[in-house]
Amino acid sequence: MNNMKRVHIKKDESVESALLLVISKLSITQPDEALKLMAMCANDDLPKRSVLNYALDIVERRNYLS
Repeated sequence: MNNMKRVHIKKDESVESALLLVISKLSITQPDEALKLMAMCANDDLPKRSVLNYALDIVERRNYLS
């Protein structure tokens, strides 16, 4: 994860796809975090981009994905 970069995603479909990818990867290494993210996705008041940014922060801080 040395070369991780943040990008701005404009399409909502891409945000949902990226979020699904991060959650599926986290479900293997950190199931509690994955469940928390799925609950956040179920909340209609939270924008999916905010949830994705939160998920990427988790990944960046803890290096969960490889």
